[in-house]
Amino acid sequence: MDIRQMVVSDLDFALNLTALEGWTNTRRDFEELLYFNPEGSFISEVGGEDIGMVCTVNYGEFGFIGNLIVQNMYRGQNFGRKLMEIAMKHLLDTGTKSILLDGVPKAVSLYEQLGFRKIVKSLRLESVLTGKSSENVRQMIPEDLDMISVSDLSHFGSRRENFLEMRFSSFAEYCKILEIDDEIQGFIMGSRSGSSIRIGPWVMNSHTPRSEDLLLAFAETSSGNPLKIGVLESNNESLNLLWKHGFKETSHSWRMLYGEDTGATMSNHLYAIYTPALG
Repeated sequence: MDIRQMVVSDLDFALNLTALEGWTNTRRDFEELLYFNPEGSFISEVGGEDIGMVCTVNYGEFGFIGNLIVQNMYRGQNFGRKLMEIAMKHLLDTGTKSILLDGVPKAVSLYEQLGFRKIVKSLRLESVLTGKSSENVRQMIPEDLDMISVSDLSHFGSRRENFLEMRFSSFAEYCKILEIDDEIQGFIMGSRSGSSIRIGPWVMNSHTPRSEDLLLAFAETSSGNPLKIGVLESNNESLNLLWKHGFKETSHSWRMLYGEDTGATMSNHLYAIYTPALG
């Protein structure tokens, strides 16, 4: 097996792999990865045929691995393990102290063999909501990006303003601010995947009951389309709100860690993950 860096011409192959798994990845997701971390995603080949992939994001002291998929007919031959080893080496060689991932249950044993350990379930939930506007919620504007990037840094544990800016530029209609007494209390962003709207990231600076206003205002923009969200099982504030509004668990992964536990990505102010590949 040969492994090379993913390039733009590989995106159709990557999207086909995720579609076969039933994942909600979009072309824009992979474009973001390649734009901001062009050397961090990999394609595996056998006899000149593309058979698998894996993606990484370097956040500095920690990194994230996602989108590990090998075509069905090539599974059970250690190709997934070799892709993971390349991804881990890439991140560790750049100085990351820890690596995180959201692992689907069937891949957990592989990750554990490679030294990862389970931290918490990463839940996937879905609902259809009747939204409602609020005087406390407004559309995000470009001038908000610096402020929300500072907030995001304090809760996520690293800078990801490039991803936030691209999410805003691509899906501004799904980006909203909760503002009370001229202070930003939280923000929510989203993206479209087929007929569904994906929520994430969603960051709250405080656990105010007005968090509900932000969710309902987002739902109003979704025009009755199904809403999908990923949230860590440890975040009771977010889950209680989602259960209240009829969200049901559709699947789960495991948030797993290799190396030093810095607490990154685990804040309960993160009401939704960005994507399973970005944390």
